[in-house]
Amino acid sequence: MNYKSRITDILKQVKEYQNTIFAVLILVLVFFLGMGIGLLIRQPKSNTIIIDKNVKVGLPAQKTYFAGSNFVASINGKAYYPKECKAANVIKEENRIWFESAQKAEEEGYARAKNCP
Repeated sequence: MNYKSRITDILKQVKEYQNTIFAVLILVLVFFLGMGIGLLIRQPKSNTIIIDKNVKVGLPAQKTYFAGSNFVASINGKAYYPKECKAANVIKEENRIWFESAQKAEEEGYARAKNCP
């Protein structure tokens, strides 16, 4: 069998199944168009942001209580309290920031609480 007769046989088969081949090609084209459009309109995956509640912008990282700490404040508030004050006990442990003196608390932008003497 020579090449001309082989090509002729292939063309006869293509003509015989042309409707089926056309339908398959259309389905493949629609599939790839759908995938492409889906990739174009999907929302980009954002990176997960973890917010550390213990760090407030402009303040040093949270200090744990140590022997010289006499004043406490909330990283979410603007007032500091003496450690004996009842209002200071309301602050969640993970939100507390400790200061050695009232002066250091004020340097960090906190004001003395009015409900604690």
